[in-house]
Amino acid sequence: MNDESHNLELVRDDELTQQLRAIYAPPADAAYWSALERRILQHLDAGESDEWWAVSAAWLRVGLVAAGIAVIVAGTLVLRTQTQMARAEYETVIDPATIDAPTLAARERLTEQQTNVRILTGH
Repeated sequence: MNDESHNLELVRDDELTQQLRAIYAPPADAAYWSALERRILQHLDAGESDEWWAVSAAWLRVGLVAAGIAVIVAGTLVLRTQTQMARAEYETVIDPATIDAPTLAARERLTEQQTNVRILTGH
């Protein structure tokens, strides 16, 4: 970049401003607005459906298919996340690498008193 672009000054141009306002000014004639409204309504009446906000049948089918696919993908992701969370919770409680089979299989026999307490309490 050169230094000339840094030394720019804003200059007020009243003549240009007036010309732009004349170009972009809304039409003052009421007939313009009536004709515009008539053209819009004719365009809406020429549409496929009864109501201008209604969706055409072709787009409705496409939208329903897209919504169905979105629901299937979302459901799959939810189930996958729940499975991963359950697996992670299980692994935080039980680390399979530290468990050996004889430790799980060997258990002391309960005394008769402990057996009766378990029967009575359900634990």
